[in-house]
Amino acid sequence: MLIRIVFLCVLFACVSNGNAAERTWPGAPPDCWTEERNIHGEEFADFWKTNTGFKKLTGTKLKPGVYSPNKGYYFVVEDGRPNGAVTIFAEKGYLIRIEFSQLFGLSDVKWINEKLVLMRPWWGRIAATDLIYDVEAEKVIYAEGVTDAYLAFQQFRESCPVHGCACIKKKAG
Repeated sequence: MLIRIVFLCVLFACVSNGNAAERTWPGAPPDCWTEERNIHGEEFADFWKTNTGFKKLTGTKLKPGVYSPNKGYYFVVEDGRPNGAVTIFAEKGYLIRIEFSQLFGLSDVKWINEKLVLMRPWWGRIAATDLIYDVEAEKVIYAEGVTDAYLAFQQFRESCPVHGCACIKKKAG
């Protein structure tokens, strides 16, 4: 029985490593990293479209939150699970409310400049989307998928003694 468990563990490690190794990495592969990192790409880029809604709220007041650099606009974040929102005051007769569903968390909500807000909704432990929202044009002008590559980093590190890794061999040799 113990032999079967060991065999299954080794098989799982090989399959996991194979999937991680076959992936195209935007820079060096994880065996060359000194620490875990987030990577960006097309994966999860459009996931936000089915889990994000936009509303205009009239007759509602919003306490000032995080002001834009020009001090004209501000937003308030409601981070939650499975729902969250960013409500924006942009000197109009209404508020803009961006609502997220099936949310794992909302991070890095901040002003990029006087009119652009960066938001990072997380859809799970490794999947997120970077969104840049233009509060004057009232639209998302940029969306890119984000992957927390911590697991890939760990898989490469754990499998290198068995399968070998190019960067680890260079460091050791």
